[in-house]
Amino acid sequence: MSETITDATVVVSARCEQRTYPPYDALHGTPNAMLWRKVTIETPRGNAAFEQTDYGHPGKLNPWEPRGVASGLTPKLAQLQAVAEALAALQDS
Repeated sequence: MSETITDATVVVSARCEQRTYPPYDALHGTPNAMLWRKVTIETPRGNAAFEQTDYGHPGKLNPWEPRGVASGLTPKLAQLQAVAEALAALQDS
């Protein structure tokens, strides 16, 4: 009797981008610089992206906004948002 062993590797990856746009940039048009962040999380069930800015009140970040979440990941929205928070905190350190 032979036994089949499968080695299943699951990879979840995440990336955090951050940019500062200058005052009066075409993206936002306000008199202050604007901070923009995007976190992208890739999983076997699909991808999720979140964005955050300080638009409208410099230095005070707005809440993370979902910008495309695969339907298979919607039950995990709170956990995905926590990943976004954690990655941004690492970038700030």
